[in-house]
Parts: sequence; C-alpha cells; structure tokens
Amino acid sequence: MSLFGTNTTSGSSGLGANSSSTPFSFGGTGTLKPSTNFNSNEASVLNQSSLAVSTTTTKNTSGNNSNLAASINNSSNSSKLLKDLLESAHNLPKSENNDLGSIHLTLKELQRKSHQLRKLEDKKDVNFTKAHYLLASSGISAEEIENELNSINVVAPSPIPYSIQPGSQETSLTSLKSGGTGGTYTSTNNIESYLNSKKEENILNTIEQSLALASKDFDNYISSKISIDWKLRRDELRKSVGLKKSSTKDSSIASQSALKNSIKWNKSIPGTYNILSPLKSSTNSNTRQFTREKFENHARIVYQLNEARLSNKNYPLCLHLGELNKLQNDLKSKQISEIWKILTELTNEKFSKTSQEYSFYKISDSTIISSSRNYLESEFFNYIEELYLKDSKKSSEFLPGTNLNKVSYFINKIISKDHLSRTLNVNGTPIWALIFYLLRSGSYNDALDLTIKNRDVFNKFDSNFPVYLKKYVESENHTLPSELVSRLHSEFNEQFQFLIDEADIDPFKYSVYKIIGRCDLSKKTLPSSLNLSIEDWLWFHLSLINEHNESDLIFDNYSLINLQHKIISLGPKNFNSSSNNPLYLKSLALVGLYELAVQYTYDNINECDAVHLAIALNYYGLLKVSSFNNKDDLLILHNNEIEINFSRLLGSYTRSFKISDPKVACQYLILIAMSKGEVNKCHEALRELILISREFSMLLGEINEINEINGSKIPGILERQRSLIKLDDLSEFYHQIIELSAIKCEEEGRIFDAILLYQLCQEYDTVISSINKLLSEILSSTELDKPIIKGGNYEVLTADRTITNKEYVDTIDNNVILFSRHIVNIFNKNSSILTKINPQKKATTDTLLPIIDIRDLFLNKDFRQVLTEISKLNLLPVDPKDDLIKIRGLSELIHNNNLDDNLIKVIPSLLIMVMTCVSQLNYTILTKRYQSLGNEKQELDNLKKIANNCMVYAGMVQYKMPRETYSLLIQLESSL
Repeated sequence: MSLFGTNTTSGSSGLGANSSSTPFSFGGTGTLKPSTNFNSNEASVLNQSSLAVSTTTTKNTSGNNSNLAASINNSSNSSKLLKDLLESAHNLPKSENNDLGSIHLTLKELQRKSHQLRKLEDKKDVNFTKAHYLLASSGISAEEIENELNSINVVAPSPIPYSIQPGSQETSLTSLKSGGTGGTYTSTNNIESYLNSKKEENILNTIEQSLALASKDFDNYISSKISIDWKLRRDELRKSVGLKKSSTKDSSIASQSALKNSIKWNKSIPGTYNILSPLKSSTNSNTRQFTREKFENHARIVYQLNEARLSNKNYPLCLHLGELNKLQNDLKSKQISEIWKILTELTNEKFSKTSQEYSFYKISDSTIISSSRNYLESEFFNYIEELYLKDSKKSSEFLPGTNLNKVSYFINKIISKDHLSRTLNVNGTPIWALIFYLLRSGSYNDALDLTIKNRDVFNKFDSNFPVYLKKYVESENHTLPSELVSRLHSEFNEQFQFLIDEADIDPFKYSVYKIIGRCDLSKKTLPSSLNLSIEDWLWFHLSLINEHNESDLIFDNYSLINLQHKIISLGPKNFNSSSNNPLYLKSLALVGLYELAVQYTYDNINECDAVHLAIALNYYGLLKVSSFNNKDDLLILHNNEIEINFSRLLGSYTRSFKISDPKVACQYLILIAMSKGEVNKCHEALRELILISREFSMLLGEINEINEINGSKIPGILERQRSLIKLDDLSEFYHQIIELSAIKCEEEGRIFDAILLYQLCQEYDTVISSINKLLSEILSSTELDKPIIKGGNYEVLTADRTITNKEYVDTIDNNVILFSRHIVNIFNKNSSILTKINPQKKATTDTLLPIIDIRDLFLNKDFRQVLTEISKLNLLPVDPKDDLIKIRGLSELIHNNNLDDNLIKVIPSLLIMVMTCVSQLNYTILTKRYQSLGNEKQELDNLKKIANNCMVYAGMVQYKMPRETYSLLIQLESSL
C-alpha cells in the first residue's frame, strides 16, 4: 500500500579563549404557476415571493461632507487617514428611531406612509392657534366650521364581488400574477390595490428585519473579533489635521509600528486559532524549498516510526534520518548530518533493543556532558587516524599503528616545533604534549600507561601526577576525590600561579593539570600557543565542568548552564567564522541547547530538517515542549525556560500537503501527542485535518459495502492508530475525533459531511436528526419549478478547483438526497440500529422522503397524483370529506408543538402545491370543450372544498408562515 499520493571537506576554525442560511420559522417557499404549458415565457406567482436580497453600501454624501472632503483633498497637509475616516463615516448605521424610514420607496408605499402619518396627526389634540381670534373678530367661528365638517357623512363605495364569466374559454397566467383576472375574473381595484400593497408591505418588512438583524450581527462580530486602540487613532488624526495632541500626560505620538498594530484581530477568542497555519518566524523562503524525494523519504521514516510505536518496538530514528543526509554534499546537509551523529551517540541507538520513546526525559547534565565529550574525542581520534592512514611512507618510529604511535605521528606532523620546545622531552618525545593529545582523543588508558612507564622522568614537583591521572582515568565521570583535588590544586598553584609570561609556561603541562584538577576556574583559558579549534575549545570547557564538586568559591564552580550561556552570548558569528565549516548548530547540540538548535535549523538551514530534528528530540524526551498556548512563535519563554511550540511547528509543516497528502499529514500530526500535555492539541489538529481534507474514508474508515446491511465499518488510519493519540477506548475516539468534527461541520453548515461523520461514529440517532434537518431545509427552500435531485444540492471540492455536480452523475457520494435515502435504507434493514433511533425522528424521516417523490410528480404536472400522495402524509386537510374538526386537529399539532419542526417547515410548500394543483385542475375542467356537466361539477365542488379547507387551515397556522406565503395562497384561492 502506497503511503503517498501522486508525485508532483572541512577545516578547523580557531576560537580563542577570550572570544566573545436563515430561512423563515416556517421555511421559505416556492411554487409553480398555474398553467398548462409551463414554458419559459409564462410568469410564476411564486416568483413574487422569492426574495433575492443583495445589500450594497449606499454612500449618502451630504453637502457638508462633500465640501469637507474637497477641502481636505486640496490641502497639501491632508493625510490619507482622515480621508479613510470620512469614507467610513458613510457606512455608519443609521438611527433606528427614524419615523420616515428609507426614501427609496415606491409610489404606493409613499402613499401608504403619508396616509399613516395623516392618521397620527388626526389623533392629536386640536390646539387652535392665535389665528382663530383673528377669524372670530371677522364673524367666523372656527369651532362651528369644524363641527359642520364633522357632521357630513361620506358613504364609502361598496366593493363589486368578482364572478366567473361563463363565456370565458381561457385564463391568462400573466394577469393572475399582476393581480387581475385576464378577462375571466373581475374584481374591484381596491381589492387588487390592497393585496398588492399588503404583499409589498410584507416583503419590505421582511427585508428591513433581515437587514437589521444582519447589521446587528455584523456589529457584534466586529466588536468581539477586532481590538482597536482609539487613543492611537485619535492622536494620529489630530496630527494629520494640524491640531495639537492631547494634553494628557500619557498621550504620545503613535509610531508607525504602534499605529499599524492599533487595529488587530483578537486572537484570544476561542475558535480563531488554527494549528494547521504558518508559524510567525523569520524563516526565509529558501528554507521551505526541498525536493519531493526528500519529502517522501522523511515521511516514510515518520510512518515507520509510528508503526514501531504502535507495536512498542525499538526504532533507531536518528540512524535512519542520518542515512538520508549521507548522500548530500552541501554544507547545510553536513551540519544536519553531524547533529544526527551527536544524537546517536547520546541515545546509544546502535545497541538498544527496546523502545526508547521518552527514555531521556529530564536527562541529567552529566549524561549530556559525558556523551558530548565522547563524541568530540571520537571525532578527534578519527581525524588523527585519517591522517595516519593517508601517509603510506611514514617513518618506522610510528609503527605499528597503536593509539600512541598515531598520536605521536599527529604531533610530529601538525604541531609546531616552537610549541614543542617548551615541553618536557624524553628521548625526543614531548611527554606532556603526548599525554594532552591522548586525553583529547579519548585514549585515557594509553595516557595512563605512558605515565606509569615513564614515572621516573617526572621531577619532584610532578611525582604525584601518576596518582592523579590514575584516579582520574578510573573514575566514571573523570573526577578526583576531594583530598586529591586539594593536593593537585596546591601543586598547580606552586608551579603556575606566579608565572606571568606565557613563554615561561609549558603549555601542555599547564593544560593537563588544569583539565584533570579543574584548576583556577576563574581563568577558563588555555595558552594561545595551543591554537585550539572550536571543537578543542568545546571539549576543554566540557572537561572543566564540575557538577559534583561544588566549591564555596563562586569562581571554582562551573556548570553546563554556564557554558550554555557563554555559547549563546558568543552567538553564531564566532562559531561560524569559517564559511566552510560553520559550527554553531553543532555547538548548540553538544551543550544540550536543543530548542535553540531547532530554531536555528528552521531559520537558517531547512524547515524539513528542523521539523524532523524536533521530532527526534521529542521522541527521546530531550525537547522542552510548550503546552497550552495559542501563540504563533516557534520559541516560547515559560518560567525562564525556552520551549518549542511543537504542535504549531508540525501543523505549519503540513500546511503545504494537508490536502494533497492527508495520509502523510496525519502521521505527522499524530506525533504531537508524544509531548506531555499536548494530547488535546493533537486532537484539535487532527480534527482540523479531517475538516480541511474531507478524506473521511482514508482517515476515519468507511461502511463496508459488502456488509452494509449489518453496518460493519472498515477502520481508517486514525482508528487503527488511536492508541498513539491516547484514545485506546473506541467510544472515546468516536467522541473526541469524529463526533466533535461532525459538530464543527454542523456549525459551518456542512450537513453532508456531518451526516457522514455521525454515521462513522455510530451516532445513528444524530444521523437521522441531521437528515431530517437537511431534507427540511432543501424542501422548504428549493423553488417548486426546479428539480430537487438533478443538479445536485452539494458541491464536490477538489484540491485545485470547485466542480459543480453538473459535471457529475448524481450518486450517493455527491448528492445529499440520494445519500440520505441510502443511509435510511441501511438503517431500515438493521434492527439493532433502529433500536438506537428515536421513533418520532424516524417517523419524520419517513414523512419527508416521500415529499421528494411528490415534488417530482408536481414537476411532471401529475396534479391528481400529487393531491393523492399529499393526502397520505396526513399533514394537510386534502380530503374533500375533511371537516372542521379534522382541520382543527391538524392545526393543533402545530399549536401544541406535537409536530416536528422539520415537518412544520415544509407545510407552506405543501400548501402551495395543493392550491396550485387545485387551480390547475379547476382550470383544466373549465376550459375543457364538449364537457358534460355531471362528474365535472362534482369534481369542481371537491376541488373548491379542498381549497377552502386548506385556506381555513392556513388561517389557523398563519402565524407560523411567512407573510408572502399566505398572500400567495389568497391569490391562488381567488383564481378559483
């Protein structure tokens, strides 16, 4: 099984010691026009009630604002900030206490508004002004005139009832849309005007309410998500217009950076933080460039690591990662290769037989020191041996190839004769130089043997040296007993304390004494004549550390932390002085600064190498990982300790292939749970991957099609490896990973995905609830003159583009209605699943699914069958024999909340279908030629009875329907 998707000479550098969709409550409705042809030229009554509201920002610029803006534009001292402020002022919300409302109204709406205002004026108390005194003086009484006018009775015109003209042969559907009768029906203009104005009022009220709610929601969203420093904005505005800044003491001119940060997103709000997003780091674009081959090779190792962890087997991670860098000859790869060698030495991977996961958690400083010294000594000895083997014509005095002869050859070949002239020579052999380089190469026993054999050559001041060296070599941590330390320090002070001129000192003897006895730690330097390399300098300082022999004198104490601070203070500049052999990363790893090593690799070498270095360090427990933080920084300072933001590091790395290779991304994100306290972060990251990639079957599993009747499931990657994310219990895995992902899908409106996820976690009752909600939304919001299945109601997303279902054949994989039917069929065949489902919810599903077929019948103009099938639903009084008791009983289902809300949402569309079918059948009978008046008359009466029952029912539940729906029903009834 393939893991992946489709493929898209060193020199020494010296370092001196001193270097420094909200539908209505009843659901939206759609309808077909009552016509016999349903061609594209006919108007639809429903289209009057289908609202497509698009909001645009209207900039109502007053004259004063225009003049001010013009003056600012003409001013040479104006700033863009003030212009932006003026532009933003146009978008400020208008006052809600505006009696006149918007002036963009129709003539009829203006007429209605003025009529309402006149009524308000008429209700006010009459207060005669002083003008009535003037009229009274001329013999005119204002009160008498008012009483006379009020006594006049105006008879209102009686409306003319509409009637069917028997000679009519056809009905114009266009005239029905406009409220008229098309010559077939007659009604007064007042009724037509009333219906139209009422409808417009309902539409405008609905739009106004929607806009108000949207504006309020947007303001609340901005208030919660954006933090604005108004003080900085105010000071900048004052400065831009030439005003003095605020006189308060804390007022100051905002800097450009402060001003830029005065408006920012509030990332403390839960839900705004994503793990699978880029880190905020100084990494350049070059560090993200690596080949597909490198990506796949490293991903394969991560996969093998997880498989080994799953079976609790040992996996030599550093050895495998080191092998990937052996074939690379570039400078950056060589640096990383050395890091893997250092970690291999520290963890002793070559000889381990059991799992080493977190074996080095809280590793001691002495272990790091010992391992680093061994590595530097082994590295130096290999260098000496390489020199020795290269020379095929070496002198016989350096034969055979013992460690002593190899070191002697190195001294003869490399070390300057001037430096050797000041050390003790025995038969031409520089004894102290030989001891020093034997210690440097890790040949401690050879150094001891050399000392014992030449005991007689040491003078009286060095007579105790063989004893010191013997104890030093034999001790586990290369330390001397306290009594010998005191004696050695005394001898060291006698010989070297008062020597000022370095030329008078035997540099090798001085160095050997200083290393063995850790003498005079106030001066942590060696004679410059030794010309130490950076590796020599590191080895020397590691040798000086006295973790176990603490002295009362502060200068005599030297710890690993002191060395770490020294390296940090010196910085990369001093350790990377040789462009051919940069050693800063190596130094960080040798002294245990693993977090800084990861950061340096991330910023200067390669993100891929930094990620896998962090993984290896974390696997062995060497990395300090930051927990419970939502920061975007790679390094985090917590309790005066540097920590790595491990979860964000891995999440950021997977951002480029989380969609193209979700299986690989999953393997990386699983590793987050290795860290103590990072399990929740791991679960969060995996849920993000599931939601973004939508690879549910690969990651979570799928229903076995062969055994779909019993609902068995094939486990996915995460379910099989759930123990690695600390979710051994299957039900807990379902809840923490799948169910929470499904809930997130529901919040985002991704019901299709939510149903899939709920099914995978065996939440069958929730699956039915989601299906009910989904079918209800589709049935209540889809227009009745459009197919409900064809053309799909879902979009298939790919990595490159969005492809609509028009390019696909509708299947259960891309059509949510077909998928819902498929799921319900599986549930119906499994009695154990049915026992876990609420019977009432299942009954709702069994009612909603037939409505889909009814919609197809309606679209095919099979109106009689539509009425028959709707009658079977027992939701509406469609039977002509239904009486008022039956109607009231159906309405009380809604009044008493005994009917599922998902069914309530589809009732308006059902009512419109019934009334449209009745209108169409009525029209067909009336326009049928050579008809007999027997059965047709009875059928017309039945249709009118059905229409009357439905209107009575609609009147009882009117408060649950949108206003435009009820108005539409009235218009359909008027066509009968």
